Amino acid sequence: MSKNKIIWLCIIIVNLILVFLNKSTYDDGDSILHYIQAHQAFSSPKYFMDMWAKPVFILLASPFATFGWWGMQLFNSTCILLSAWLIQQVFESYKLQGWWAVFLSFFAYSFFLVQSSGLTEPLFMLGLTSLVYFEIKDKTAIALIILSFLPFVRSEGYIVGLIFVIYLLFSKQIKYAPLVLVGTLIYGIAGFFVYEDFLWMFHHNPYNGDENKYGAGSVWHFVEQLPYLIGLPIFILFALGVYRGGIQLIQGKMEWKEFFLIYGICLGYITAHSIFWGYGLFHSFGMQRVLIVLIPLIAFIAYRGIQWIHCAFHFVPPRIINIVLIIVVGVFPFVPNKMAINWDKQVSLSSSQKLIVQAHNYLEDHNLTKRPVYVNAFYYCVASNRIIDNKTDIISMHRLNQTKSKELVTSALVLWDSYFAPTDAEIDSSELVHNYNLTELQRFTNNEGESVIIYQQ
Repeated sequence: MSKNKIIWLCIIIVNLILVFLNKSTYDDGDSILHYIQAHQAFSSPKYFMDMWAKPVFILLASPFATFGWWGMQLFNSTCILLSAWLIQQVFESYKLQGWWAVFLSFFAYSFFLVQSSGLTEPLFMLGLTSLVYFEIKDKTAIALIILSFLPFVRSEGYIVGLIFVIYLLFSKQIKYAPLVLVGTLIYGIAGFFVYEDFLWMFHHNPYNGDENKYGAGSVWHFVEQLPYLIGLPIFILFALGVYRGGIQLIQGKMEWKEFFLIYGICLGYITAHSIFWGYGLFHSFGMQRVLIVLIPLIAFIAYRGIQWIHCAFHFVPPRIINIVLIIVVGVFPFVPNKMAINWDKQVSLSSSQKLIVQAHNYLEDHNLTKRPVYVNAFYYCVASNRIIDNKTDIISMHRLNQTKSKELVTSALVLWDSYFAPTDAEIDSSELVHNYNLTELQRFTNNEGESVIIYQQ
């Protein structure tokens, strides 16, 4: 076995051990919902053709997620590890030191942490990195077919698609452009049998409609938040890499592939999300985690920043510079600061999830776990190993807003939480008690002011 294979084997083993030791779900909302949708896709086939659930994500993740949360972690770990390997190959295609790609990616610590989630970002990252890899290897047809399915993993696939088509124009490869429609054609035909609508992916787009609920903010929000995802040292190297890339572009020393596929996609993606959030478009919500998909490309640009440092400090031996950078980048995520790993929140259950566990334990101790439960804090599904979308297990609290009846499903309980119930389902606890004549069974609170209340009718 070669030295490289031995190193990769060690990385895979250590990575998986750490992932399965991590109790965090990285995100309380979408992470849980996407997992649940993948977990029960075979019993609820509608998710295979649901644009919010992400059809390609459901297709690929469901065989793993059907085994439970550990299966979901294994799927996302596979995506992350393959992304790291692919960006290493991209580095080596440019005659760069490939292990820097792996090092910079993993120590942009969100790259590691997101494996312990049910989010779609790892799969999109893999698709994006694969796209770049195959195009750099001059396999444009394969790259475009991968690109054609990206919008069915995350809607940002349309952003990447626009940038890539512009690249095809500049590189005089526009003849390949029709391949970008392959994914839409396949899912359009499949969707016609479900919705009787070939363009269902647009007409059933969950990001259409009222934007007021999601708000808006500064156009610099995502630039300001990037250091909190990847750490300040890598952010600085990334900024230096952008600067160096700009100089090379002006001097005509950067090839089209690097400009469009790495700098163009990376900076175009950040710019697009900045505009969406700045103007309150497409339900942006200003979530910084959407930038995680760029980490392999950020690693490439950050290495260009390292090259700039080598040139600027040419009087210092490169080996010394590299050692200093490895120490700074490697240590920073573990030094207490606002841009490092938050050990309380990112490697364990969140404070609100701990309340959900307490509520589940209460129901279990009192033999109440077989009763239907209205809830919008869907971590309860993971804690109780029950499924949603039926009248015998978990019922979304949204249904209370969709019915005029003031009666709950027979023997049902209501598990109201202080975050998802009022913000997502838009149901206040006092209003809930009044409208449905509920009585409180038990209340759980914590020092953060969060609460979970169990009611019955």
